[in-house]
Amino acid sequence: MFKTFVQKFFLVIAITTSLCSTGFAANDYYFEDQPLVIEEVVQIEQKGTLKQKANGYLYLDVSDDFITLAIPLIDVPGRIVPPSHYTNKKGIGAHISVIYENEIIAKDIWEIEELGQEYTFSVMELRSIKMTNNNKMQKLWLIAVDAPELETLRKKYGLRPLLKGHDFHITIGTQLPNYYHRAKIVPLNSVQEEELQEAA
Repeated sequence: MFKTFVQKFFLVIAITTSLCSTGFAANDYYFEDQPLVIEEVVQIEQKGTLKQKANGYLYLDVSDDFITLAIPLIDVPGRIVPPSHYTNKKGIGAHISVIYENEIIAKDIWEIEELGQEYTFSVMELRSIKMTNNNKMQKLWLIAVDAPELETLRKKYGLRPLLKGHDFHITIGTQLPNYYHRAKIVPLNSVQEEELQEAA
């Protein structure tokens, strides 16, 4: 009885947090024609290790090179700020989201047998998503990937193949306005990290 109450309580919290965070639908993205970026990232090993955070969030840990090498090659006005999970020392680095924590709770998935296993994926294209953050327009940049093995994993645990109906992806960073030079990696201050931590 108590366990059920606790599970429902955390489910409500997780769903509320999910709804409040920055999200996007399957067709909200824009294809970005930046061939130099794709030429570079396809040379990075396209596989990762399945890991899980203490809150249940399941992700594929991939090479940070997907962020480090991509950002300087994105030729756009403004600056691109890497996500906080990359800049923060306690962050998980470049990754592909596999199962969100609210899904873990909703489906009573208390043990993932595949933790530590390697999964492969294929880089598809560079995309951007327009977002409004604190009444300012920003663009989230990401690398979309095809990952049939991750789809199969999600289905095994009773979930739909894709998260919220959109392709698996690696978040590269957020393009901030009012800066007009070739995009470079720049450090985040603590306020920016807090504002952008939910974007990925």
